[in-house]
Amino acid sequence: MVQPMNTKTINIVSLKNWQLNEATDILTDGFNNDPVFRYVTPEEDTAGAIALRWLCEKFLHSVSPYQHIYTTDEKLKGVAAWVPPEHSHNDLLPLSDTELEQLKQNLGSSKIERFMSVFTAFEEKHERDVPEPHWYLYALAVSSAYQGQGIGSSLIQPILKQADKDSVPCYLFTSTESGVRFYRRHGFEVTWMGETLAGSPYIWTMKREPK
Repeated sequence: MVQPMNTKTINIVSLKNWQLNEATDILTDGFNNDPVFRYVTPEEDTAGAIALRWLCEKFLHSVSPYQHIYTTDEKLKGVAAWVPPEHSHNDLLPLSDTELEQLKQNLGSSKIERFMSVFTAFEEKHERDVPEPHWYLYALAVSSAYQGQGIGSSLIQPILKQADKDSVPCYLFTSTESGVRFYRRHGFEVTWMGETLAGSPYIWTMKREPK
């Protein structure tokens, strides 16, 4: 049985709509060196930063209607965005024709095919791994200034507890070995690992059964 981590008390609250812009900044900072995001965004620093922030903004806005984005009280130090079981197999990045054109402009012709292929592969594995309703951890990031303080662990606790109470599994992707180690400490196990495309960064899909 996974033992709870010893962390100091960190108050976790629901993110308010007016905090979405600041939460986007945190997500952008947290994913700045993520291998998959580096793979699908332009290499140039300025263009890459613009594309990454645009993606993070779209990710958060796509899940904000579900009202399960969590952050720290008083000062935002991290963000955990969850999709609840009743929506766990929805299209999680719906793009209008205008937004799709913006995506193409931000990523550039050399990266848009990578993005679409990787995102499609993610969703195919998602459907295969957990066909049943589940909590989907869409994004977790802690600001670089506050990492190593137990914030990430605290951010995911409310839903892990809810999932256990309701006997519902949880699911996520990660693209770093440190992420795999972190999530294993919280009861997740690897369901698949490998490249989504030849030469792409490794990803790990992980599932947590209720306790």
